[in-house]
Amino acid sequence: MKLSEYAKHLLLAPNLEDKLLPPSKHWEEEFEEIPLRIQKPGRNQLIQFSDKKVKIPRLEHLNLESNKGLTLHHFANHELMAIELFAWAILAFPTAPKSIRNGWVKTIEEEQTHLKLYINRMNDFGVQFGDIPLNYIFWKQLEQFQTIESFSAVMSLSFEGANLDYSQIYAKVFSYFGDVKTAEIMLIIFEDEVKHVKRGVRAFEKSIPPEKNSWEHYLTLIQFPFTPRRAKGYLFFPETRYLAGLDQNFVNHLSHYEDEYTGRVNFESVKKFGLGSELMRKNRLDSLSNRL
Repeated sequence: MKLSEYAKHLLLAPNLEDKLLPPSKHWEEEFEEIPLRIQKPGRNQLIQFSDKKVKIPRLEHLNLESNKGLTLHHFANHELMAIELFAWAILAFPTAPKSIRNGWVKTIEEEQTHLKLYINRMNDFGVQFGDIPLNYIFWKQLEQFQTIESFSAVMSLSFEGANLDYSQIYAKVFSYFGDVKTAEIMLIIFEDEVKHVKRGVRAFEKSIPPEKNSWEHYLTLIQFPFTPRRAKGYLFFPETRYLAGLDQNFVNHLSHYEDEYTGRVNFESVKKFGLGSELMRKNRLDSLSNRL
């Protein structure tokens, strides 16, 4: 199979199981290099996009299994969109360097693993994928993806970058409520997201012009109303960005960035869990679970 055929399969196949088809280890040679920009993924009625807004449960309500299931459903939706959009990038940027394309394929494979982890765990809580309306926030950014660098700025540095924070937050909260199994899943995702952001940084940093620093270049690659707010959670863990290869200037600017949406979180509920800046890591879960 050609890599482009695989990418088309992930994008256009209607069923969830089709989008979980793992990538091959070997690809047939391709000779055509015509960009293909598919505007919408194929999805059956069960997993179709919806404009209905469904709020993610508050942190203090994650002691309830139903709310855990709803939260994981929210995250699973993000994984499915990521699978589709990295496949989209393979088709849209056929002349991308081999190292970048290989990174996209590896990211797809890891996102598929994440999606299966989320689905299996939410099923434990009585929630099936598709039970709740699925937003399409990632797909709404399609017009921003004009170059490899802008794709990397939005998908990797922003959306996946924010997940570095959210995976830490939810690992700590699930652990607080004694749900070590779900916390472990969040830490698996965290470790992989570090790699995903790092791949995006490599694609992004090669295009930084001499007269700009990384933060200034990043700002030129995103379009309002999309802002750097999308690149971090409501709690920010600077160390995660250093792990992903971002420089101190970028991390400092992101840390201090605010816009009209900043602060729309009930920080009293966040404070309840004592979510400090110390990172949880997968191989230290047991030792940290009681020290939040």
